[in-house]
Amino acid sequence: MIGKSNKKEMKIGYVRVSTIEDRQKLGFEAQKRILQDNKVDVIYSEKISGRKDDRPQFNKAINKCKLLSTKGYDVTFMVVKLDRVSRKTSSLLNILEDLKEQNISFKSINENIDTSSATGILMMQLLAIFSEFEVNTLRTRTKEALHQAKIDGKVLGRPSINENIREKIVKLYLNPDLSVKEVAEKCNVSERTVYRIVKNRKLSRIDKKDTSFLD
Repeated sequence: MIGKSNKKEMKIGYVRVSTIEDRQKLGFEAQKRILQDNKVDVIYSEKISGRKDDRPQFNKAINKCKLLSTKGYDVTFMVVKLDRVSRKTSSLLNILEDLKEQNISFKSINENIDTSSATGILMMQLLAIFSEFEVNTLRTRTKEALHQAKIDGKVLGRPSINENIREKIVKLYLNPDLSVKEVAEKCNVSERTVYRIVKNRKLSRIDKKDTSFLD
């Protein structure tokens, strides 16, 4: 959609984070704030991986853009960062081509990409390729690091709980005078660990009135 029109403008924003990304600089609230500062009219948001093609709120945002476009609005679909749309180059290009066919502009704030211009379209295509290259490179480095760790004999994953500690957890858990939090503190483990161990043992508390298992 190159060039300006006299139609009423509508900006539809989309926010996406994964669980890990939400703790980073471009977390959930940060993206919303940036879109609001850019006068976005409606914002759709969700916590989901960018490599998933079926994202409920993303689909709603795209459908909203298409509906407004058919009603004669000058529509722009906006994100803070290009990879919010998709982390797969093929999916990203298909999405943006679909928007173009529906006469809907796309704007990514961080990369300053605006497909209402020919330059913006070219920049979008180049950055999409580099974005997927970066993701694939990081994934490869992570696999190599994990492989090297195994070769070096490093134990990966959650450390095992000593059997003596397990028995202590079970004994204390069966004392109705102690809360799960107190059991965890006495054994220097998390409450989640306590629950996991007693669940594996299929244990439950037997709470006898005025009786302590430590008497």
